[in-house]
Amino acid sequence: MALFHAAKPDYARAVGWFRAAAETGDGNGMAMLGLCLLEGLGVAADAVEARSLFEKAAARRSAIGRFQLGRVLMMGCGGPSDESAGLTAYVAAAAMEHAEATFNLANCLYAGVGCMPDRLAAKALYLRSRSLGCTLRPQGIMVRRRELKAVRALAQRFADPSRLAFLVRERQQELALVHAVVHPGPRVQRVQTKPRPLHRARIMATGVMVAMAGTLGQYLRPSSPDAGPTTLNF
Repeated sequence: MALFHAAKPDYARAVGWFRAAAETGDGNGMAMLGLCLLEGLGVAADAVEARSLFEKAAARRSAIGRFQLGRVLMMGCGGPSDESAGLTAYVAAAAMEHAEATFNLANCLYAGVGCMPDRLAAKALYLRSRSLGCTLRPQGIMVRRRELKAVRALAQRFADPSRLAFLVRERQQELALVHAVVHPGPRVQRVQTKPRPLHRARIMATGVMVAMAGTLGQYLRPSSPDAGPTTLNF
């Protein structure tokens, strides 16, 4: 790693050490060797072999391996792209407090790549990535004043790495349910022998909407004009 990150990197020697580590079954060694193969650093580029190494590293609980696996899955390097699997890899790496994976997960949630868009969670994860030392910054994204309380609460919840994957999955399920209620699919004509309980269905749908208003209400009402940039410092 010292050779790889030196002021004047010696990638060829670094590759030798990464390969030696990988041969012992070290997950991070596999991940770094895969990165060199992916980028052609000190060795001929081989995206297919790089992807295979990232998969093996991720299986050995390497945060670097999971992050890099997410990248190649998203970009389709060394094999077909799979945005959903890429998002899962980012979530797994972010749960291990990998700063750049947390940032990329925020990007996916903000744009709806491999998932339903969740901009509140994205903004909270941008803050989380910053607290983990990520030097990347989202461009043109700000926290609206009306979002401040929700983003702060989410950032505090995401600070527990053991619950991050559960929280992301839970919010995605809530969003899918809200979307299904707000944008129902085309009705299918069915032959029925007794009246449909429409009134009861409407009551149940209203109950779902009310229950989610606290966390997802911003998706159910028209957006208000931005009150200006808000900086969160914690």
